[in-house]
Amino acid sequence: MSEEMKNDSVSFSDALKKALHLGGTLFAVTAVTGLLLGLVENITSKAILQAEIAARNEAYRLVLPDGKNFTEESAKPDDFVRGVVKAEGDSGVVGWCISVESKGYGGMLGFVVGITKDGVVKAINILSHSETPGLGAKSTEPEFYGQFADKSAMPLKVVKGGASNPDEIAAISGATITSNAVVSGVNAAYDYWNANLKGAE
Repeated sequence: MSEEMKNDSVSFSDALKKALHLGGTLFAVTAVTGLLLGLVENITSKAILQAEIAARNEAYRLVLPDGKNFTEESAKPDDFVRGVVKAEGDSGVVGWCISVESKGYGGMLGFVVGITKDGVVKAINILSHSETPGLGAKSTEPEFYGQFADKSAMPLKVVKGGASNPDEIAAISGATITSNAVVSGVNAAYDYWNANLKGAE
């Protein structure tokens, strides 16, 4: 074998060894990176889920303060209702937390309606929305959602200006669509309670 052929053979062998070494290194780095990303995703997804559960439980306590234990129940299909949770206190069932979604001006509003076992809307808590800042976003302010506290005159209706009757909710100025969306969701939650949960324990 000529000297030139030997050199070519050695060069090819060295190049092959380098390529295999580089490929092995890349594979190891990719495998470790994939493993780490999977681990991080698993940890963060659990943390996100726990945060969502904690936020929901806090929302349940806000809309039914007498509730101490909250148990998810199966909900019947509905245009508004997305979930039903039974709230129990020291003396048994105190009511239900009904999660609803209603179409607002900027998108869907998600909120929880607390209804006592006697059919009183105790309170609501807005969980998510895409409404306009300074207008529909005011649905998350106490001046608006506080109007729903201890409402028993159902169904509710939106009025412009001040509310003067027990079944009236004063619209957010410049955000009637948002106001109607929230009221529609609350009315739907009450209708669901009336049809499916009234008298239940």
